Amino acid sequence: MITTTHVILNTTLLGRKDRPERNWPLVIGSTLPDLPMFLYFLSMLFFKTGVGLENRQVISEYHFRQLWVDWFHSIPLALVGLLICFLAKYGLGLYFFAAMALHDLEDLPLHSQIAHRHFLPLSDLVFHSPISYIEPDHHALWVAPLEWLVVLLCGRVLWRRGLQPWVQVCLIFVMVFQGVILLYTLGFHWWLL
Repeated sequence: MITTTHVILNTTLLGRKDRPERNWPLVIGSTLPDLPMFLYFLSMLFFKTGVGLENRQVISEYHFRQLWVDWFHSIPLALVGLLICFLAKYGLGLYFFAAMALHDLEDLPLHSQIAHRHFLPLSDLVFHSPISYIEPDHHALWVAPLEWLVVLLCGRVLWRRGLQPWVQVCLIFVMVFQGVILLYTLGFHWWLL
């Protein structure tokens, strides 16, 4: 899933209109597993410009050579954090780690070639799903529009919760951004077919 889908979906599932203090831990917990990816791509932009790496090569190098990314996607570690926060009765931490765990569980069935080792440190297993949100040879032409539909439906639910105007603007931006990414990605893949 696209990172913003995780944020919108998890905030819809775990957030409440009468409990706005949950929102920031949910947003941060939904985003954190992909933070190493953002840092990696930024480093590629600033330190390896002109190398001539195509996006697929960058993604491949990133996913297969950067061990620390998988630790951010570890379901057992997210569950340990969840348990510690539960035992310590730390509510905001509960939502943070619940969002991280959901992010990892949502990624599991939608990552084919760019899968993570979701079960570290218990196992090095990499589950390669038969479907993908981004790879056309793994049904992305069907999965990506469904993901965007989930974003639109969740966006409507969030909108009805009476969001502050600046949050509404961010939500609209994310929904349009994902639509543009979807059209660009699918258009590019259709052009290659």
